[in-house]
Amino acid sequence: MKRLAACAAAAGIILFGTAAFPAPKDLVGKPAPEFKGASPFGKPVSLSAYRGKVPTVLTFWSIYCTTCIEEMAGLQRLYEKYGPVGISVIAVNEDADVGVGRVKAFLDRSAATADGKFTFDILFDGKRDVMRAYGVSRLPTLFFIDGDGTVREVIEGGGDGREMQVVSAIGKLVGAVGPEGLREAASEASFDLDAKVPLCGTYRAGKWYRPLDLDETRQDVVARARAEGEEYLRREAVKRTLLQLGVALHAEDRIPECRSTYGVDLRSPYHRKDALDRFMDRLNLPRVLEVESQETVERERELTLYRRVKVFLPVLREQFLQDGYSTERSDLRIRFARATPFEENTFVEAIYEQYPYLSTVREIPSELRGRPEYVVSSHTTPAKAVEQLKALDIGSRKIAVELLEGGIAEVRLWR
Repeated sequence: MKRLAACAAAAGIILFGTAAFPAPKDLVGKPAPEFKGASPFGKPVSLSAYRGKVPTVLTFWSIYCTTCIEEMAGLQRLYEKYGPVGISVIAVNEDADVGVGRVKAFLDRSAATADGKFTFDILFDGKRDVMRAYGVSRLPTLFFIDGDGTVREVIEGGGDGREMQVVSAIGKLVGAVGPEGLREAASEASFDLDAKVPLCGTYRAGKWYRPLDLDETRQDVVARARAEGEEYLRREAVKRTLLQLGVALHAEDRIPECRSTYGVDLRSPYHRKDALDRFMDRLNLPRVLEVESQETVERERELTLYRRVKVFLPVLREQFLQDGYSTERSDLRIRFARATPFEENTFVEAIYEQYPYLSTVREIPSELRGRPEYVVSSHTTPAKAVEQLKALDIGSRKIAVELLEGGIAEVRLWR
């Protein structure tokens, strides 16, 4: 302990109550370890400055962690609206290996960009003692500390649904920050995306010879490849945004290519629509997406697209809720009361192609009944799910779906 204290003093950071280094989750419900030190620019920073005054969001970050920096931009918007009298933010930097000068240079460059200036406290953890005191092993990690200094919630690392977790945690931490304020604080998400799209044609000795479609030119092929790449990146941006909100709609992998499962396609391969397509069909994409920066590189055999895409979350959420979607998933156990094996397979295929709320379908063997059952996970309520399942088009067959107790959906099919 004396050695730790000596190291901390040398680093300009003083810790209190660090007899043991806990795991982050172990601190929930306990007093947050005290610390004090300085920002990269020499300003004193301490947790005790806010104890008994306002709740604190404590985030651990690095200049090399894109998720960290994007999250800090959201925290800055929250701080501008409610701090410093409603909430405090302390960002603990963990780039001791490259030195404080590199961090200062990064912050100076960032301050000159849109959404890049941070006015909340930033502490340089020169010996990483604060990180050890809080048991942090992944970045970003956020601690939500109430006004009395007690840790109320911890969110570690990135991952699907993180943005919704952060918004929920702040909402519970700061009762004065209503849903409207939280939505405003987390109003945008930006993604750096790229796609390699093949230029479909005939090549000789590795060099372009002619298009597959002799009515086209290479310029036509390049234009179509660009359009397919743009469509792929738009789909990827919406998919990643939904995952941040905790929503995983069924989405088939669609890497741009010249071939499809049934052979060579002279133009764009055919894809059946999935749940993500059906959601995007209802979006007003110009209102939802904005390309912030772009670059396109044409090579002999492929087109490479680099795009930074901004997604406006309030517009996406509005459409999401308006169409009956939910961030929570509900499970229905599909049980066929009257159907042939062919009809069962046709019904399941129709779910993949037509059902807009689909997340996953799992087949469960049933030795008792001799036929498999299916668990359909949906981003909507069970009642809404049943309504949509009744509307599936499976040709000449008629469908009846009844919701039973225990999350069972009884399905009957007949001519």
